[in-house]
Amino acid sequence: MKGKEVMEQIVYLQEYTVKPKTVPYMVPLAYDAIMRLDSKIKEANSFKSTKKEHLPIWHKYLLTIEEAAEYFGIGEKRLRRIVAENIGEDFVMEVGSQTRIKRELFEQYLNRSGTI
Repeated sequence: MKGKEVMEQIVYLQEYTVKPKTVPYMVPLAYDAIMRLDSKIKEANSFKSTKKEHLPIWHKYLLTIEEAAEYFGIGEKRLRRIVAENIGEDFVMEVGSQTRIKRELFEQYLNRSGTI
């Protein structure tokens, strides 16, 4: 019985041993699978980017600090300072951990302010 088991192991090792300077058949299959997966990822990304609609900044209700700085012509640093000084104001909204600015209410705040 022992001899038969040893013979099966030898046959098994001989079948799956790769000869030097030859590429196993599994390697091209792996590269092919990677290429197909890569093309599917690119296809999904292109669909995602074409699907997203871009809303003009003057139609948005909430603006990020970067968008508000561009829209109002105020530096981001100064805008962050205004938000920090006016935490209780109506134009400041916290969305999770991010700060958003209500565009119309901030316009009213700027109209009331003489200097910023």
